[in-house]
Amino acid sequence: MESKNRRKYASMMRECRYRIETLRDFTSGKTHCTYLQTTIESEALQLRKLLELIAYSSLVSYQEAYRSVRSDIAKDWHAARILRKIEGINPEFYPIPISGWNKKGWNKIRGGYLTRKQFETLYDKCGTMLHIQNPFKKGKSSLAFHKKVPEYLDRIESLLAEHVVNLAESEELVHVLAPMEANAPIQVRHLVWEANYV
Repeated sequence: MESKNRRKYASMMRECRYRIETLRDFTSGKTHCTYLQTTIESEALQLRKLLELIAYSSLVSYQEAYRSVRSDIAKDWHAARILRKIEGINPEFYPIPISGWNKKGWNKIRGGYLTRKQFETLYDKCGTMLHIQNPFKKGKSSLAFHKKVPEYLDRIESLLAEHVVNLAESEELVHVLAPMEANAPIQVRHLVWEANYV
């Protein structure tokens, strides 16, 4: 893997960290957007951008596809369609959260992280929050979404803190250490592909 692609992947993880930090400031009340509703909409926007970063970070090694997907995401709001497009380019795009390795292989985390299915659901929820609600339609309030944001963040942090991912159009696997604490170093290591998870 070229060093510039490793740097680009690390840069995207750093941007994830900044957005998580911003979201933590919203949920803790450290910062806000004057009105609760506009704060909730800002949370939804930052979460959605965070999910987009995760979704196409595996395309950093394939610039043409990366540009195409970014362009499509700007036009589309439907998570399933976006993810199908990415999967068409890189079926193994979704990060696999791990906790180190042992003699048998990577120690795959079994739960507590944002799954591929939860990703899709959350992306669509964010889209809903970014539109004016129909006053005649009953449904879950934006306050319910707001209260779940800390849980979403915990799951995203568990997904990203240490993970492996296969890059598009290559046999490359990267091992990523991306702790979400401010100023912690982010490491992206190029490895020989080995689908061995325990």
